[in-house]
Amino acid sequence: MNTELNPKFLNQICGNAEAEFCLYNPRSKSGIQTWEIKVRNTDNTRKIIVVRDYGYKIDHEEIQIHPFKTRAERNAEILRLYKEEGISQIFLGNLFNISQPSISLIVNGKSVTDKK
Repeated sequence: MNTELNPKFLNQICGNAEAEFCLYNPRSKSGIQTWEIKVRNTDNTRKIIVVRDYGYKIDHEEIQIHPFKTRAERNAEILRLYKEEGISQIFLGNLFNISQPSISLIVNGKSVTDKK
């Protein structure tokens, strides 16, 4: 099993942008082999590209990141990306520059002050 994307294909889907981080998931939530790629555009904005290997074809999709200004809005966007788009917690931690355990607290609706 090849865990790296073909550099030619990666250049094709990123265009003039730079792939800053790539996370390989042998079995994503959907059960499909995926690569989640954090891409920095030439204007320093970022986007997410998800590549899925269905076995019979390899497809990619750009996932939109909704703008936010507050921590609550950021957390809502993290939750949306996780629940609706299926983006992994590790990738979200890298994208938003916070730890995966912090992402876990956000997606599970807990705060740091919650007691067990």
